[in-house]
Amino acid sequence: MNGKSGSRSEVGEEMPKRPEWLDDELEIVAILGAFLDKLDQKPLADRERMPSIAISKTIAPALHRHDESADRTWELMRSLEGIVFEVRMSRKRQPYDAGYVGASLRFLEESEAICREWLARPRQKRYQEAWLSAVETHADAFADAGVSLRGRPVRVTGKSADEVVQGFTQIGSFQNGKFTLRQLSARAFWGHSKVLDTREDLLQQLYPEIEFAPRPVLLHVCLPESFNGVLFIENQDTYIQALAGRPAEVDGLALVYGAGFKSSAGRIRTREGAILHYQGGSTGSRQADFEAWWFDQRSPEWPTWFWGDLDFSGMEILKALRQRFGDVQAWQPGYAPMMRLLREGRGHSPDTADKAEQVDPGSTGCPYADEELLPAMWEIGRFVDQEAV
Repeated sequence: MNGKSGSRSEVGEEMPKRPEWLDDELEIVAILGAFLDKLDQKPLADRERMPSIAISKTIAPALHRHDESADRTWELMRSLEGIVFEVRMSRKRQPYDAGYVGASLRFLEESEAICREWLARPRQKRYQEAWLSAVETHADAFADAGVSLRGRPVRVTGKSADEVVQGFTQIGSFQNGKFTLRQLSARAFWGHSKVLDTREDLLQQLYPEIEFAPRPVLLHVCLPESFNGVLFIENQDTYIQALAGRPAEVDGLALVYGAGFKSSAGRIRTREGAILHYQGGSTGSRQADFEAWWFDQRSPEWPTWFWGDLDFSGMEILKALRQRFGDVQAWQPGYAPMMRLLREGRGHSPDTADKAEQVDPGSTGCPYADEELLPAMWEIGRFVDQEAV
C-alpha cells in the first residue's frame, strides 16, 4: 500500500495518498488506530459529533520527550491537518510549551474511510446488527419471540452474537427452580456465572414460567448516628475508605456496598431477595427505619447517590439503580476528581483494563451523568477506576 495512490472514497473523491513515512511513526499510527477503536465501539451513525483524541502521554509517550524526534513527529502530524483531523491547541499551554502539549485532534467526517484504508482495517459488521440477526434466527425459542432481547445485546468475550443468543435458548431446559441465577448462567454461558446477574427481568420475559432457586444478595450497610442521604458505592476498597471518613463529603450519609451490579438486582428490595449486613454500631431503631425505607418503600425518601467506576459499566449500574430506587444521582464529590484525572490524560483505555466489551448505556436519566460524565468518556475514549481517588 505504501507509496501507491489510494482508492476512491464514498463521495467519489480520490483517497488521499498514504504517507510513505507512516509505518515509521508509531505514535501517529497509534492515534489513528485509537480513532478507529472508538468507531468500532460506537459507529458514526450512532454519534452526534465526530470523535476527538487527546494527545496524552499515554497514547503518545515519545511525543512528550520534547526532543528533535518529537518535533519531527509533531510536524508530520500537522501535515495531516485538514485531511484527517483538525488540531485543537490547549488554551492552558504556556508560551514555551510545544504545540502538542494539551492538544487534541478532532477527526473529520471523511477520516474514517481514510484511516481504514491507510491502516488496512476494514469496517467490521456491527455487533448490534449481528445480534438482531441472531435473535431473529432463534426467535421461536422464546415466549416473546425474542422481542425483549432485541434491544438488550449481551456480550461474552470471545463469543459471537449467535453463540450468546443460543446460550439464552439453552436456559429453556432449566426452568424447574433447582438452579440459582448464577448456576443457570454458568450452564448456559460456558462457565460464566455472572452473565445473568442483572438480567432476571429479561429471563422472566423470555420464559414467563421460569423459577430460580433463592440466592439472597448480601449488602453491607453503615448507618451513622444521623444521616440525610444514602450513597451506593461500587467497589470494596472505596467503601472501606468511606467507612474511615474519606472523602470528607461522606459524613452524614448512609453507605451501601453491593459488590458492583448486586445492588441493582431486580429482587434487591424484597426481604427474601436481600440480606443487609450492618457495619459498626448501628442501633436497632436506625436499622428498622432504614429497612422500612428499603424493603417496604416507606418514607422518609432520602436523597440517594451512586459512586462507582467512571466507565460504561458504572453508568449501567446507575441506570439500573434508578429503576430500583427512583431518582438516584451520580455523586459529584466522587466523580469530579475522577473527571479531572480523565481530562489530564490519566485514564486507561478499555482494552488495557479488560473493559473493551462494556456496552455504552447511551443515557442514564441522571443529568450530571448524561451531560458531563458520559460525554467526557465519549470524547476522550478512556475510563478511570474509582480506586484512583
